[in-house]
Amino acid sequence: MTADATDDEPAAPSSPDPRDDGDDERAAIVSDGDDERAATVSDGDVEAPTDALVESRLEDALERVAHGATVSVPGILAERGLSVAFTAVLTNGLGASAYGVFALARRSQSYLLHLAFGFKSGLSRFLPNAADDAERDALIAFASVLLLAVSVLFGAVLYVAAPTVAGLVDVGRPGQFETLLRVFAVGMPAMTWLFAVGEVMRGLEAVGPLTLTMRVGFPLAQLAVGGVGVLVFDDAVLVAVGVVAAYGVVGVGAMAWLARDRGIRPRLRGPDVRALWHRYVAYTLPLFVGGFATVTQRLGFYPLIAWFLTGLAGGVFAVGVLVGSLVRLPLMAINQFIPPVAAELNESGHARALSRLYHVTSRMVLVGVTGLSVPVVVYRRDVMAVFGDAFVPYADLLAGFVVAQYVACAAGSVGILLAMTDNQRALLVVNTAITAALVVVAIPLTAEFGLPGLVGTYVLMLTLNNALEVVVLYHLEGLQPLTRRHGYTLVAATPLAAAAVGARELLPGAAGIAVGVLVGVAAYAATLRWFGFTPVERRLVGTLADRYRGALDGIVVR
Repeated sequence: MTADATDDEPAAPSSPDPRDDGDDERAAIVSDGDDERAATVSDGDVEAPTDALVESRLEDALERVAHGATVSVPGILAERGLSVAFTAVLTNGLGASAYGVFALARRSQSYLLHLAFGFKSGLSRFLPNAADDAERDALIAFASVLLLAVSVLFGAVLYVAAPTVAGLVDVGRPGQFETLLRVFAVGMPAMTWLFAVGEVMRGLEAVGPLTLTMRVGFPLAQLAVGGVGVLVFDDAVLVAVGVVAAYGVVGVGAMAWLARDRGIRPRLRGPDVRALWHRYVAYTLPLFVGGFATVTQRLGFYPLIAWFLTGLAGGVFAVGVLVGSLVRLPLMAINQFIPPVAAELNESGHARALSRLYHVTSRMVLVGVTGLSVPVVVYRRDVMAVFGDAFVPYADLLAGFVVAQYVACAAGSVGILLAMTDNQRALLVVNTAITAALVVVAIPLTAEFGLPGLVGTYVLMLTLNNALEVVVLYHLEGLQPLTRRHGYTLVAATPLAAAAVGARELLPGAAGIAVGVLVGVAAYAATLRWFGFTPVERRLVGTLADRYRGALDGIVVR
């Protein structure tokens, strides 16, 4: 995709600050009676920010987040499409059982990989508030060294433990499983490096480069090596080697470009770097420790599959998670650049603007995720058929994955806001408590009910985790995601569901799917329009339209 000219820089406000020029539109106080405004919580300052300042900060923050989401959405769609294509190539080329072994090995490695990621979140927290280029360079250098060191350690542990792990599970292909584990173990530093580069881009609000690198470049490279490994060599191990190589090549290339474009230079020495290191470690260490709980929640299902279920069950679960992540698209888009924006608002003490940002973005997410979830649930058998006939009998379980993601999306960016408001220790406590409870529940449910019991545990985990995080965030910061308008979205989903179900019953095949989705989405949009949008939402759309129109005109003129 082609990024507009401003993608490499933080998005600027669409008009100057009203404090500077008295802009009537930005400074005006809009009394629309919406409970978004009524729900904002005072930040306790002696001198509360003026309404004009809150409006200015809110609209600036919204534009930056929405611009990042808008530019990221095509990239995320491309990434998910390429990931689905990669999965389909493997499931149809290698077979459901062989793909299940591949997915299980990769997910097992992902457990340690995501633990290492606990040390990268500090980049989004501190880069937006770096005092100068020297501090920026020191942050990037230290975080990179720390992440690589941890990933090398974890990779070595997994490599050595691979025979033992393979001996503990019964996946039907123990030798191949061990080899795959070792390939992914060796590749862990390359994988960590690519994600570290992506986090640097996020912290610098480099919208276009992040999208091209993480959402288009790597998935394309992965699909290419997957196609060669399956269609030419019919070898899952060669696919794994190619995937690892793709991580390394894309990560090195992206960092080389970023260093040249932004003038980034490694900096590990200086009079102030040790204090910076201590601050970075103090912030990220609770996130790293909490990662044991968080990653257990997300990836601990795969050891249960290995112990209690089959390779096919692993493939079904992996496909369900993949499709569920497609439903999660709106939240993923908003989350691309809300971390640096929220960190900046929190650092500068703009609590009211942060509260309203949470309200507006969570409603935007709910509108999008509702429009995606309903058709997936209605046409779940057709969706599962894309991955092969072996997956169709498990189509009803797909609804569980969608419901789990829907509940998670309803909470908005709650986990990010807890971290960006320096409540990472509370996040640690929440995730540890949820994980401890789920360990007690997941094992007997899986042993008794098999894959349905495991999926039920997955739904329970996401529901409890996000609900508790919302409660804790409200208790600590007075922030919560919901307003009255969130309920309008649920009402608008009714005609969408009715149209999709009606078309499915009356028109078989692809025609019924097309008619049901198009008519249903049109009815959904019309209902939302009838309920109306807030002035903030309307101004945001106008601002973004003007921005992209100007960028397009500039391209046409050139």
